[in-house]
Amino acid sequence: MLLTPSQQIEMTVEELAARVGAVPLWRIRSVPIPGTATVQDMERIRREESVLCELIDGVLVEKAVSSKTAILAIRLSTILSQFVSARRLGWIAGPDGFTWLTKTTLRAPDVSFIARDQLPGNRIPDHGYVNVAPALAAEIYSPGNTQREMEQKRRDFFAAGTELFWIVYPDREEVVVSSDPETHRTIGRDGTLDGGHLLPGFSLQVADLFANMDLS
Repeated sequence: MLLTPSQQIEMTVEELAARVGAVPLWRIRSVPIPGTATVQDMERIRREESVLCELIDGVLVEKAVSSKTAILAIRLSTILSQFVSARRLGWIAGPDGFTWLTKTTLRAPDVSFIARDQLPGNRIPDHGYVNVAPALAAEIYSPGNTQREMEQKRRDFFAAGTELFWIVYPDREEVVVSSDPETHRTIGRDGTLDGGHLLPGFSLQVADLFANMDLS
């Protein structure tokens, strides 16, 4: 439900940055007024404009996208899904896989893994969005992202219960793997990604993730 003018929140640029992190201002929706947005607003924009926004404490932030990052997200989610589905470990979601991290924060990582035992009855709800943080979340760094934004996302997911966080950097062809908010390791093109205790037996050569991006 939209707030009345007397209830609407006015924020300075500094207050807005503190709420959503170091996100370029052009990705922050001004309508509805930042601080008043709801999940219904998010869904309306998605339905009418085909634009994905995350909801962060009443602020709608457009997801940064590009053709290259979209292809990489599909490739990574497909590889993970083949492994997870064959073992009935849980579910893999793509860039529109929204999940509630808090009562006021609805995020959608580019790729995510929700373990079977994270959800009641080992099943995805028929309506709405899951209210648990994915066990594994991965973000593909897009031109519209900032490094500070990625660091904020990583903190948000770990605070909500995520156990493994990947940031894929297409231009550098490397992946930064975090097992907690402060522990990171960079895996280059010659290295191998693994799923740790969440996905035992999973491995992916980083070079294979970026294969076929140039077909010239």
